[in-house]
Amino acid sequence: MNLLKQVLELGIGAGIEVKLDRAGLRTGLRAHFSDLEPNNGPIVTVRPSGLRRHLVLLKFGDFSTPCIRQMQAANYEQQATARGLLKQIARSHDLRINPGYGLDDWVVSGGDFNIEVTVRNVDEHDSANAVADTAKTIMVPLMAAMAELIGYDEWTDKVPDIEGEVTETLIRKRERSRRNRYLCLSIHGNKCAACGFSPLEAFGESGNIIEVHHLEPVSLLEMPRQYDPVSDLIPLCPNCHRLIHTRKPVPFSPDELKELLVDARS
Repeated sequence: MNLLKQVLELGIGAGIEVKLDRAGLRTGLRAHFSDLEPNNGPIVTVRPSGLRRHLVLLKFGDFSTPCIRQMQAANYEQQATARGLLKQIARSHDLRINPGYGLDDWVVSGGDFNIEVTVRNVDEHDSANAVADTAKTIMVPLMAAMAELIGYDEWTDKVPDIEGEVTETLIRKRERSRRNRYLCLSIHGNKCAACGFSPLEAFGESGNIIEVHHLEPVSLLEMPRQYDPVSDLIPLCPNCHRLIHTRKPVPFSPDELKELLVDARS
């Protein structure tokens, strides 16, 4: 349970509470944001359903009106990122947004708003490991979408090299958002767009060191703008990412980087 909590928090960028859910005929998992009581915000459950299926349900508690109002005030960037996260789920799984919304126009309209995801062909679907795997793959983008609309600043625990002191540091870096990183890698994959190297295949999850490159550098923006993970972000391995930024202030383009790599090999 603690490991799943860590995985969710790492992917979502907000504090999460995870508990067993024995409310139905089959035991599942329930997650909510740790600074909200379950009745005051979104709740996500995952449980076995039928034969070889998991059902993931996001709904709101009975006293979620203040949270919902805050989500309804989300700006264009937050809405676009949240919708993009749900689209990535819908690429591989059956996703339904109630009452009657499409992937491009949904909003958290009120307490009756909910999202259902059906995961099919799950081996040993009643096992705790299978339920935990679905929680990792579906809960992360689902709750990340809600976190984006609520407006959670992404956080991380950092251990500074000062007398061994441990502090929790809040960071506000929307342009470096791990939620946009998740979207970029979901769309483009974990393979370097320049040299083709895949750290995930080479080293496994522990060595998944792929980086996300902004085709228009954040440092050159005159005004903040929404980055489209489809056309504005690409995955690069650390070597290529460092190489592409050796030209300043405007980095090499991906095509120029590929030419550099070809010349270096010839």
